[in-house]
Amino acid sequence: MGITYTQGTDPARLDSVELSERLSATIRAAVPWLVTLSDADAGTPEAEGKWSAKEILGHLTDSAINNLSRIVRMQIGSERMPGYDQQSWVALQHYRDREWAQVLALWFALNEHLVWVIRHIDLSRLSNQGVVADSPLTLGFLIEDYIAHMEHHFHALRRWEKPGKSTVQNSGLIS
Repeated sequence: MGITYTQGTDPARLDSVELSERLSATIRAAVPWLVTLSDADAGTPEAEGKWSAKEILGHLTDSAINNLSRIVRMQIGSERMPGYDQQSWVALQHYRDREWAQVLALWFALNEHLVWVIRHIDLSRLSNQGVVADSPLTLGFLIEDYIAHMEHHFHALRRWEKPGKSTVQNSGLIS
């Protein structure tokens, strides 16, 4: 599966509602400062050969797509699932060329759906086993690592935030 972002908790100690609330809190804490980024700033990479904020959020969108599939499949039964070639996915979808508001809205909508799906997972299924990119893991670990992965990227994305810029702007993404 590549890099992991959490040690994981014993699945018997996890709660799907708590996991969904943690994901919801993570995305809702990020939106107010993400919407303050201009389209130009979000499309400019931090350095040559690095991703822009649009591409990082695009990567997180791709992660949502891949992990939604894994979360559903792992509830059905143990499966062997592929990893994902993040560089190719981001490049082929041209996130840097898309409007920042569109990238942000897509990422938000997919993650709101993930919050919904995770909230409804039967607790007994959090210990279901699967294999992602030849790495065995539990459904509970997959969800915890997904959230930690997002938090990792938000830490990096904060570099694009403008100091002193108001985050009280209404994005239209959150009701």
